[in-house]
Amino acid sequence: MRDDQDLDKTAGGLRERFRTAGQEHVFTFWDHLKDGERRGFIQQLEGIDLELVSSLAESAGAEPAGKDGDISPAPALRLEEEPSFTSRQEAQRHGEELIAAGKVALLLVAGGKGSRLGWDGPKGSFPLAPLSGRSLFEIHAAKIRRLGKVHGVSIPCYIMTSTATDEKTRAFFEDQDFFGLSPADIRFMKQASLPVLDPQGRLVLKNPGLIATSPNGHGGCYTALRDSGALEDARTRGIEHLFYFQVDNPLVRLADPLFIGLHDLAESQMSLKVLEKTGPEEKIGAIALRNGSAEVIEYTNLPAEQAALRNPGGELRFGLGSIGIHLLRRDFIENLLSLESPMPLHPVGKKVASIDGEARPVKVEAIQFETFVFDALPLAQSFFHLEVKREHEFAPLKNPTGIDSLETCRELLMQEHRRWLAEAGVQADGPVEIDPLAGISGTGIRTELEPWRDTVFSGSLFVSRNEAGEITLSEKQ
Repeated sequence: MRDDQDLDKTAGGLRERFRTAGQEHVFTFWDHLKDGERRGFIQQLEGIDLELVSSLAESAGAEPAGKDGDISPAPALRLEEEPSFTSRQEAQRHGEELIAAGKVALLLVAGGKGSRLGWDGPKGSFPLAPLSGRSLFEIHAAKIRRLGKVHGVSIPCYIMTSTATDEKTRAFFEDQDFFGLSPADIRFMKQASLPVLDPQGRLVLKNPGLIATSPNGHGGCYTALRDSGALEDARTRGIEHLFYFQVDNPLVRLADPLFIGLHDLAESQMSLKVLEKTGPEEKIGAIALRNGSAEVIEYTNLPAEQAALRNPGGELRFGLGSIGIHLLRRDFIENLLSLESPMPLHPVGKKVASIDGEARPVKVEAIQFETFVFDALPLAQSFFHLEVKREHEFAPLKNPTGIDSLETCRELLMQEHRRWLAEAGVQADGPVEIDPLAGISGTGIRTELEPWRDTVFSGSLFVSRNEAGEITLSEKQ
């Protein structure tokens, strides 16, 4: 620990560095900080790359650079279409073999907070399930357990947190005994943070002794994999493919064998699940080709006139969008990380917590910087896109009301579960929930539901699996 003399000397040197960089204002309240606050502030300041800050300021103040080359829609394997290089049935079998051989790991992005939902904690801890109230984390964990049971293998899961959620996420898993998963198969990795700047390119003070920072976006998963040791863990385990998904989508089909099989047989380095957009204004990125390379154009970056273009048949020209479900080869990620600057940083305007000249709390206009996971796609020498049905695989929980809200998310989840039951000849008219431990697909539980064929349930129906491994149906009026 530094003594007072060393602290003053270090502070003097830092003040000069920050003054030269045009950022001396961060020391405005230095004289009012207590010793402990000063030490923490010094530690943060020593970790700030002022050359990076200067570069960020320049990029934030510049006009967005347009990419060269005309864009066209990227190819995708459409619904019910057979691939040219295999059959869907063969791809399904191949994917199942890869999972059973321990070649697949999961990459869960869970750095967001639930504040927009009025939830004080990580979004993954939000109680989402319509009847049991199980959290998003527990829903995903139960799917992982069921996958392991079906394929006879332990499936590792690398979970990316953020500075704001890391401690609470780890504690949540520990308090819940990792939801029945082996702690050895769960690895947490905290994404990096980047400084927040004001419109003049100056660092923003969150409080008198703290610089405001923000997570570096879902594209931060690549460096987080490396820096946490998760990528080396994957290599040691013989993992060849990482299945990327986001915590707020309870409908995601984890380690989907068909997707895995198609991805591997196509020799794709990065593959995306896509779906048909509801309209040009839907807030998901469009898949496209530019100069022969695949990319995802974020909805904010696709010009309105391009987004509204339609083919002669009336469908949107850029009508297929990415839903944050990807497959990546481990060696592709390793090659990506060997590049000097593989991922661009995108400035995003936000209102952030700060202080005024009297150290009073205020909200100010500021610029955060994020990387996007799909910005790796143009660097892939081969890619594959698979179209899926929205109602089967996409129910994001983002807003308290309206589109992509708690209400729509729960309803879409129940509708999918009703379809699974209907495939087995079971009618459920009220609220319904299928525990992932009971089944993660309609075909997976169809045979076991045979004793209830032609049964009609009008109350709330919860489908689970008991300790003996038998399916049970519990109805509440």
